[in-house]
Amino acid sequence: MFSAPRKISLKPQIIDFMLPPQFVNEGSPAMIQAQAMARSLAPSSQDAPPGSQIEGAYRRLRDDIISGMLAPSEKLRIEHLRQRYGIGASALREALSRLVSDGLAECEAQRGYWVSPVSRAELADITATRQVIEVETLRQSIELGTLEWEGRVVAARHSLERVETSMVEATREAIMGWERANRAFHMALISGCPSRWLLRFTELLYDQSQRYRHRTVLRRPIPRRGLSGEHVAIVEATLARDVKRACALLSQHVENTARAVDIAIFGAAVPARKPRRARS
Repeated sequence: MFSAPRKISLKPQIIDFMLPPQFVNEGSPAMIQAQAMARSLAPSSQDAPPGSQIEGAYRRLRDDIISGMLAPSEKLRIEHLRQRYGIGASALREALSRLVSDGLAECEAQRGYWVSPVSRAELADITATRQVIEVETLRQSIELGTLEWEGRVVAARHSLERVETSMVEATREAIMGWERANRAFHMALISGCPSRWLLRFTELLYDQSQRYRHRTVLRRPIPRRGLSGEHVAIVEATLARDVKRACALLSQHVENTARAVDIAIFGAAVPARKPRRARS
């Protein structure tokens, strides 16, 4: 008699097997056979067109860097990534070059690629720049946004609120779902801006700040009753076309989040010592 079966997922969204605990050991014949079956049924990234391979590699690497699955300063070796993601080396190199342009990875001749490190100074720089770029992008959205833009804001608010109220426990899937909805909410707010460059820089800066937020355990209590008070206030001022109030609220929201993240990662700042007075 087997004990109660344990469900393991060998390939997300591809196939699930029900195996008893004694067969879960990765080196066991049952596990090896199951893994081989899963690989045979899974679509190969190597068979995808070159353009889609590069885009797929870029998105998977980007998501893993932002979420912290690939840690700051971690070495990004092509052979290791090829085995991990099942993607060709040339597509990975192209994807890594794009990530360097985004500021999420770094490279140097003879040393290869690695995930960009994090620092208190960089977080402060990202935050200050967001308060300029993202706030200006919101200002233009409010002044120039159409009814269709308003509809996107309302829809994004509704989606984020639904995600908030549906969260039961702080699983990785729940947190990642919230992060996606939160990003869509922020991008909807500024989507009425006609400047392609402002939109692009806002997205890059948001992703950079999101990478820092993922490194904290700062989460509002779960389950939740709905949107945060700051989000509600920003949406209301935005839809009311109150430029001054909406921009001030967004700037403060960015500042509040960054301050909490800074303390969680780096600890409380040490106050500067006052210089001693010279004795007369």
